[in-house]
Amino acid sequence: MIYALRRRAGSTRQTLVEFSGKRQLQAATVSGENTFSVVAADAAHDWVRRGSEHETGLYVDGVKIRYAAPQA
Repeated sequence: MIYALRRRAGSTRQTLVEFSGKRQLQAATVSGENTFSVVAADAAHDWVRRGSEHETGLYVDGVKIRYAAPQA
């Protein structure tokens, strides 16, 4: 799993997003509408823990950061 901060062109707003691999990340950067800054998993966990905006499967369970199980 690759975590990155996404920033849309002309905006300062950042959202944590996830990619399953390098190919998916590279494909997302082709349009040039967004810029992505890869972050370490620990930084991604801190981002979620602080309640910052994210589009990932991460969530806070008590004091632990967990990854949501796939829906059946």
